[in-house]
This record gives sequence, structure tokens and C-alpha cells, in this order.
Amino acid sequence: MEDAHLTGASSLIECRHLMQGFQPSVWGDYFIENKPMSPLELEQIELKINELKPVLSQALNDTTNVLQSLEFIDTIQHLGVAYHFELEIKKTLITIHKVGIEYTNDLHTIALAFRLLRQQRLPISADVFHRFLDKEGEFMTSLTMDVEALLSLYEASYLGTPNEEIMKKATNFAKRHLGSMCTNFEPNMRISVSRALRTPRFRRMERLEAREFISLYEKQVSKREDLLEFAKFDFLWVQAIHLEELRSISIWKKNIDLAKQLSFARDRSVESHFSIVGIFFEPCYSHARKITTKVVVLTSILNDIYDQYGTLEELQLLTNTINRWDMNEGVELLPMYLQKYILVLYRTFKEFEDELVLEQRAYRVQYLKEEMKKVSRAYFQVKQWGTQSYVPNVKDHMEVSLKSCGYQMLSCCSYVGMIEIMPEEMFQWVKSFPEIVKAACIICRMMDDLTLDEHDQRVDHLATTIETYMEEYNYTKEEACKKLLEMAENAWKTLNQELLLLTNIPLSLVRPIINISRVTALFYRDKDDYTHPQGTMRDNIKLVMLEPIFTK
Repeated sequence: MEDAHLTGASSLIECRHLMQGFQPSVWGDYFIENKPMSPLELEQIELKINELKPVLSQALNDTTNVLQSLEFIDTIQHLGVAYHFELEIKKTLITIHKVGIEYTNDLHTIALAFRLLRQQRLPISADVFHRFLDKEGEFMTSLTMDVEALLSLYEASYLGTPNEEIMKKATNFAKRHLGSMCTNFEPNMRISVSRALRTPRFRRMERLEAREFISLYEKQVSKREDLLEFAKFDFLWVQAIHLEELRSISIWKKNIDLAKQLSFARDRSVESHFSIVGIFFEPCYSHARKITTKVVVLTSILNDIYDQYGTLEELQLLTNTINRWDMNEGVELLPMYLQKYILVLYRTFKEFEDELVLEQRAYRVQYLKEEMKKVSRAYFQVKQWGTQSYVPNVKDHMEVSLKSCGYQMLSCCSYVGMIEIMPEEMFQWVKSFPEIVKAACIICRMMDDLTLDEHDQRVDHLATTIETYMEEYNYTKEEACKKLLEMAENAWKTLNQELLLLTNIPLSLVRPIINISRVTALFYRDKDDYTHPQGTMRDNIKLVMLEPIFTK
């Protein structure tokens, strides 16, 4: 009987006119069929990691020169292996913070210390850069003679907070001079500067940065061979874990069969997993990545149901059903294609609870359900406005669109499977929509709207943030886009500020929210690479997940 119902649902989907079809997955069953690394190979890699790790730990502890310590830590972070040395890094930076950097006038040392200390949430004032200003209050032109220092200033400037005007000056000064001189640099420095101008270090997705930097570090004359070898083995080990997760996710996706039954929706499980690797890549968060990836896949499909396919009447029923969250009530009222979806949603969340019950963490899923309900209500409001061709004012639009971007739910979801012991208050804190989560949502919404292709929109789409500004303030499209970029930049500064202020919350629980924004910066840099992953996104996934780290 169920097969007949599903056949009917498929016929409906084939007959219903779609304004926009999405390209199918570029990966197919590749990650199911891909041969995993053998246990023996994994064991040999782990032995090599365990052999090199204490040597590097000792080297970090033994380094007494401030600049050498800072550069060692920076390199470790670039290579993606800082999670092995968190205690050593924290201890070293606390020592540097206590001693202070007032004794030096070296811009490279000061800028690097500023960035690393702020990343560690150790307070350091932007006033340290006042010594580099001339009588007119501008950065001295003589600073352009030292390219390494200028690049360090540029990178440090992206850790500025609201109202730190000197950091804004630093960004403009360094960007202008690095951009104009870039072609004159030696090859390695030219690559480093070009990468920084494209995406500042603090805004890069860590796992992709690690893979790219390993290749760059390999070419450096002054590299530590043992650190390079350690980074390569660690990358390979973590990559094997990620590939096993992808295999598990791909099998799950095939079993739930939504890609086939709801063929109008984006099939992006691999891209979803890659985005979650951007939130936390460390081996200890494997279970959290699987849970969060499944939620992102289901939310992406839900978004397409509301945005691309469902009628207003169907979506009202769907919204009511999600908000009741009761398998025994209201499901039978839904059309068959929505029954298929809702049963998968309910069943998946029940599996989360079963997986977490032994660790007494099942209560976390209830908070995730509430966030999913909130997202469904926002999706429905968006659909209503779009159907009515209604253009809300900016305030009303932002209130709904910051919820519909799903990043508050993603922040909550990232905590659900984490191994950390955390009080229930952490979930209540995320639910309260704190400033750091709001800033991440603003960055997502602005970058998403700026890269939205007009051809991707249905006739009954909701006005974008750009269009609401044009309508309410009589902006040109160019002026509205400029406003969105400004809002995104201000949100990054708020993110930086909250990182420094939230000292009562462990850094391991603040990082995922910052990393969500880094994922946004990657996925929506030039276009919507989640919806259209065939070019840059596919290449990034291949680089991180598939390309060999050891060249023969």
C-alpha cells in the first residue's frame, strides 16, 4: 500500500510545474563505494603521530624567544594541528600576555601577538598600534618597506571590534599597499598575500586552510621537517575518519530515499558534511558531525519544500505537524510526499535520542526540536509573504530572515552530539539568541542574499534584504549591496567582541559559532556554492577529502 502511495507522490512531483530545478549530486555513490583505509594503515599512522607529538610539544615548551614562539604557534594553527597542543599554546600565550609586548617596536611581533592573543581571548588593546601612526594619525608609509610586517598588520586588523577605528585604518592601509605591491613579491610571499587579500586568516575554514597551507609550508626553506611530517600524518588520519563518516552519511541518505522521492530538492549530503567539517573537524567530534550533517540535510530539503514546491495550504499543514511533533496526530492529513518527509524527520530525531540516552544527553534533542519548529515557522512566514508579493519593512524582514537562515538551529545542533559535559543552561543560552549567534546569522543572511542568483528565484519568492532596503529607503541596488556588506563586516566585529567577552563559556563551545561564519565566508564568497557546487566547492571537497597528502 505504501508503495502505491509513494508512486502517487512521485507522479505528483513529476506533474507539478517547477520554476527551478536543481542539478543532481556530483558525487553519486562514490563515498559508499570508496575503499576505506585498512585498520593496519590507520594504526601505523597513529604510531607515527604519537612518535612525533612529544617532540613537537617539547620544542614548543622550550622556545623562549617571543617572536619564535608566536611564529611556531601560528604555523601549528595554519597546519591544522593546534588541537594536539592546546595546553602548550595556552600556557605560552598566557606567559607572553603577562610579560607584555610594550618593549618592542617591531610591527610583525606586535601584530602577530595581537592576533594570537585575541584568538585565545586574552585581552590586548588596539592602542598597541598607536606607535605606528604619524602626526596626522595615519599609519607611517615607512611600514610598507616590510612586507611580512604589513601582512601581519592586515591579518591582525580582522580581529578588531566595533568602535576600534584604528583597526579599520589598519585594514585599509595594509590592503591598499599589499594589493598595489603584490606582483613585485617573491612567489611564496605573493601567494600568501593573494590568499590573505581574498580571505583573511581569521575567516578561513580551518580544514581547507590546513590542506592548502601544508602545500605552502612544504616549499618554505625554513620549515621544520618534523612538524611538516606530523601535519601530513595527522591530516591523513583525520581524513580517514571524515571519509568513514561520509560513507555512513551516504548510506543513511540512500536508505531514507528522500533524494529519489523528493527529486525537486537539493541533494547535497556531501556538501553538508563538508560544511560541518568546517564547524569542527577534530576526531573527537565524529558523532557530533554525523548528527549535525543529518540535520543540515533534512533542513535543506525542508527549505526546498517550502521555497520550491509546496503550496501554501500544504505548508500550513506541514508547519502545524512539525510544531506538534507527534507521530500519532496530523501526519495523515499531509500529502504523501510530506508524510514521507515528516516520518523520516521524526525517526531520525528519535535515533538521536536513542544514541545519546546512555550518556544522559538525550535531553539535548528536545532543544533541537524546538529550533526545528522555529525554522519551520520562519519558512512558512517567508512563503506567506512571497505568495502575497508582500515586501516587509527591513525590521520585520530581518526578524524572520535571521531565523530562516537556520544558524541559530545549527548552533544548537552543533552542541547536541559534542562530548563536552555542558549544563542545560548552554542550550537555553543559544535559545535566547545571544549576540554572537545573531552576528553569525547576520553574516549568513547578508552573504546569502548578496550571492543570490535571480534565476534561482521563483516568481513568488520573498523579497531579499537587498530588495527591502531598495523599497524602504529608495536605495539603488548598488547602494543596497554596499549596505549589506557593511552589515556583514559589522557583524564580524561583533563576533570578535563576543569572543573576548564570553569568558564564562569554554572556548570549545564558542569556536563552533565562529566556525559557522567561516563556513559562510567560504560557501558564499563569490556565489552560492552549496546550491551550485560543480566548480569551486567540488574542487575544495576533492582537495580536503580525496587528494593524497603524500606525493610519490
